Amino acid sequence: MDPGLLSTGSALAGAIIGGVTSLATTWLTTTAQQRAARLAAERGKREDVYGRFMDELAQLYAAALNSESIDYNKLTAAFALRGRITLMSTPPVIDNAAQALKFVVDLALGPKRSAEQMRAMMDDDRMDAIGAFAAACRAELAALRAP
Repeated sequence: MDPGLLSTGSALAGAIIGGVTSLATTWLTTTAQQRAARLAAERGKREDVYGRFMDELAQLYAAALNSESIDYNKLTAAFALRGRITLMSTPPVIDNAAQALKFVVDLALGPKRSAEQMRAMMDDDRMDAIGAFAAACRAELAALRAP
């Protein structure tokens, strides 16, 4: 074999391999960056909806402790947010959202609480429906972190 052809073929093969490697590296890097950006956007969207739902729950909870009726405007907003949560979340978050909303409605329909009863409720973990929802959200959001 002609030494000139061998060196030319080797140089050409090296250039092709280098170009393909560069292209593959660029493609993999871009794909990873796009995935990380999508996950960050999804995480941000969920954090916003979850935070707004918890705000509505907290207002409903406070109102439920002070009265024996339900603020239907706030309840409607909470149900709308729960619907959005149902569209985008995992089953544990959806279940905790539903349980928290039911808990607050049941609390509102029950008797008015005394200051002592409200203080006792603060020490009872079963009365922390918002905290249970927040824990489920935290676990889901942690799973959305880019690897």
